[in-house]
Amino acid sequence: MSAPAPAAAVRVRVDVLSERESIGSLSGEWERLRADVSAAGGTRGPFLAPAWFAAYAAELPAGALRLLIARGDGQLRAVLPLMFERRAVAGIHARVLRSLSDDHSQRFDLLMKRGDNEAARALLAALSSDPSWDVLEMRDAPVEGSAVDTLLEAANRAGFPSGHWSAMSSPALSLPSSRADLYSRLNPRFCANLRRRRRRLEQEVGPIALERVRNAGGRVALERALDDAFRLEAAGWKGASGTAIAADWRLVQRYRRIAYAFAEQGALALAFLTVGGHRKAFHFALLEQGVYYLFKPGYDPALARYGPGHLLVQEVVEDLIEHGAHELDFLGDCDAWKREWTGDVRRHAWRYVFAPTPFGRALAWLKLRLAPRLKRVVRR
Repeated sequence: MSAPAPAAAVRVRVDVLSERESIGSLSGEWERLRADVSAAGGTRGPFLAPAWFAAYAAELPAGALRLLIARGDGQLRAVLPLMFERRAVAGIHARVLRSLSDDHSQRFDLLMKRGDNEAARALLAALSSDPSWDVLEMRDAPVEGSAVDTLLEAANRAGFPSGHWSAMSSPALSLPSSRADLYSRLNPRFCANLRRRRRRLEQEVGPIALERVRNAGGRVALERALDDAFRLEAAGWKGASGTAIAADWRLVQRYRRIAYAFAEQGALALAFLTVGGHRKAFHFALLEQGVYYLFKPGYDPALARYGPGHLLVQEVVEDLIEHGAHELDFLGDCDAWKREWTGDVRRHAWRYVFAPTPFGRALAWLKLRLAPRLKRVVRR
């Protein structure tokens, strides 16, 4: 693979690691960089934690991990966790370097301070020296404030074909300082429905309570709580369609690894709505820096007419306000039930960098030019 040389000398060294154990060995300086990126206004959240990527990397076949580590000025400057796979892109078989993320990740970003052009050029130089890939695919990075855009800018200047593909818009609820302020923002009719459903559920089934599961009860208690959460999710439409966590043992193990790792850090926020003392709805969530990240909700479909999903959100939001949290990030796409709570969204897009080879340029044209045109024709 040939590419134009960067305009300025790069003083940052990049190492490409393929051993899964390397994530754990880097965790200390990785976490320090994550804190610095967050403090500088970059992408924040558990999606960039070493424990998060370690849970994903555990599923990879040997040699599939491509962990790009950039160091300069005696410190870690950037981390780009990738994986190698062969699959179709725009209908053409290609060699893909994909972000170490998938549909369950919800969000991804290059861990680097936005605007660190020197580190971005170093990463690009390392990629250009590797002839084994045709396209770099970074999924679901935020449209605003994402460090992957610094890498794309460097790619554009160096002559690499690049572009983006619009993805999900994730609702986010900014939490006020009091419950009264919260309900003053919501639709009065929606609030009345919450009160009515709560009253009916307690009268007809049993009293409602919020149960928060931490690690205090030990590993066995946490495993039982996770079993209940997976069971509740599979009881709904996801179970019938085969997309529930419980339908894939690898996903079950991944979510368990995430739960155990973040429970040890005090960031696990596994929550249940109990009705008459029984768990009837759940949230698999993580809580970091006052933000509640909701990865997986679910409820017993037998209680659907009472709206247990909304009632659990209500219980969680009130609890978050009481403990000083400032945001509930619903993650995922902009589903109708989430829009009942907020109209604010965080937009995402997939970013692409193509190898500056004849095949890479042809693939870029197919993916970024032809495919969108065909999509518009189909819509018409």
